[in-house]
Amino acid sequence: MRNNHIMQKMDVSIPCGTLTLEGVLEAPEKSQAVLPGAVICHPHPLYGGNMHNSVVRAVRNGLIDKGFACLRFNFRGTGGSWGEYGNGVDELDDVLAAMDFIGSRSAIDEKRLVIAGYSFGCWVGLKAAVRDSRPGRLIGISPPVNEYDFSFLNQETRPKLLITGDRDFVCSIEGFQKLLDQIPEPKKGVIIPGADHFHMNSEEVITEETKSFLADYPF
Repeated sequence: MRNNHIMQKMDVSIPCGTLTLEGVLEAPEKSQAVLPGAVICHPHPLYGGNMHNSVVRAVRNGLIDKGFACLRFNFRGTGGSWGEYGNGVDELDDVLAAMDFIGSRSAIDEKRLVIAGYSFGCWVGLKAAVRDSRPGRLIGISPPVNEYDFSFLNQETRPKLLITGDRDFVCSIEGFQKLLDQIPEPKKGVIIPGADHFHMNSEEVITEETKSFLADYPF
């Protein structure tokens, strides 16, 4: 994937109760005084997922291109983040801590926030968003509908982008379409032809769909 998304980058430590999570905060190179912000959640930590994942970075690129500051972070027990895997329950606190962190920074407009997540990170990230009114836009890549319940989105009226591939083994087309049918507008569903759960070679499509969604639903 080409890397022409010029940005400022800073390693950060995110307080989360008694834990500290490692993260990376990035912003457009030529940025305005106050930026919209985004938190991006990575795939399952027990299967090699972390904040450096190519799909996570693809979403990041789209957000950077639209002028957002982006916070990627490692869930507890992953990389340099303290603690241990919390079965998708404790990780909700990680997402909310990341939202607190980015929302408290003076250069970020806490009224213009996005939560995005891929796979396990989609499930945890969007579930956390339902508990938090701050993010105004929700982005989910490959929601693992075959493994997890997404009924928490059934009353969610904020703009939502959901993306999957037509060969995704944890997000069947039938399950994806059922989820789209159940959740209220505004929403956009994208199915990438030929893409499986790992989205090899479709990262650029994810970047462009992220940008298109944010253009359709600006703050």
